[in-house]
Amino acid sequence: MGKSDELYSRLKDVDSVAIVCHYQPDPDCLASAFAFQWIAEQAEVDQATIFYEGEITHQEIRSFINVFEISLERIQEENLREYDCIALIDHAVSGKQVDIPDDIPISFIIDTQDIENSSEATFVDSRADYGTTSTILTEYITEQEWSPSTPIMSALLFAIHHERLDHVRYPTLAEYEAATVLYPAADIDLIEEVYGSSLTPSTLDAIGRAINHREKHSSTLVSSIGRTTESGSLPQAADYLLRLEGVRTVLVMGIVDGHLRLSAQSFDPRIDIGNIIKQSFGSYGSAGGHPDRAGGQLPLGIFAESSNKNVEIEEQLFKVVASRFFGTLNLDEE
Repeated sequence: MGKSDELYSRLKDVDSVAIVCHYQPDPDCLASAFAFQWIAEQAEVDQATIFYEGEITHQEIRSFINVFEISLERIQEENLREYDCIALIDHAVSGKQVDIPDDIPISFIIDTQDIENSSEATFVDSRADYGTTSTILTEYITEQEWSPSTPIMSALLFAIHHERLDHVRYPTLAEYEAATVLYPAADIDLIEEVYGSSLTPSTLDAIGRAINHREKHSSTLVSSIGRTTESGSLPQAADYLLRLEGVRTVLVMGIVDGHLRLSAQSFDPRIDIGNIIKQSFGSYGSAGGHPDRAGGQLPLGIFAESSNKNVEIEEQLFKVVASRFFGTLNLDEE
């Protein structure tokens, strides 16, 4: 029995499933959850709802949700308890990305990272040799010769391009094959509409601060956007800084809602940025990710005694974060 057959069979035994995205979901997570929801409906699951946690402030992701008409609900413990089981999509560890009560069963896990402990789940598909979770969902669709709606196929195609193909971020043959399958069924006008989403003045200001407040060692750059109410500004600033000549790895920090937020990206094949971020900051809060993209959320008090809007404190935070990050990469002496 193939994985798509097994998934369908397992879903046939379920009356309701809460499809839980990771914290501040990206297009790959959202598109995969969107496709999983459709598959659950084909298996006659009575209720399949997509849940998320965090703030979605990245303009492109907001546009992605609106254009493809993805319905989401914010995670609340009482809401999750209304469902028979949980499906973790594009992540695999409860409590690391999102908090799920221990007594609610996690039955489905689909991810591209190795899973340390999956014994509680009845269905697990972990493919560390794949570039996106959307590719896995596309394979399910192909194997079963299903025909999801145009928005679903378009969302999957956008996610695969956005995560891997557009900037050649460690794509595998599977991503190219999936894109070839999805392209004829996708609406390219919808995809272009998402790509054309505009920046807010606040995000533009944050990118400007990131450009002005940066430190570079070798091909690695650390930058700060200071304080912001839009956490989506961090990955957008990282995207922009990674275009600078001679830069292959970027870490952007910012203070959001009393927490120190991190967003990192790397094109350097020698660096697993997810592991680097985890080694540098994992003992202080939630930190980690994929080989080319990672992030973190740390309590501000770890690095400063006061959370007042003080330039000196922000500069102290920047120095501590930069020093720790460069040190992990053995660049502190350069």
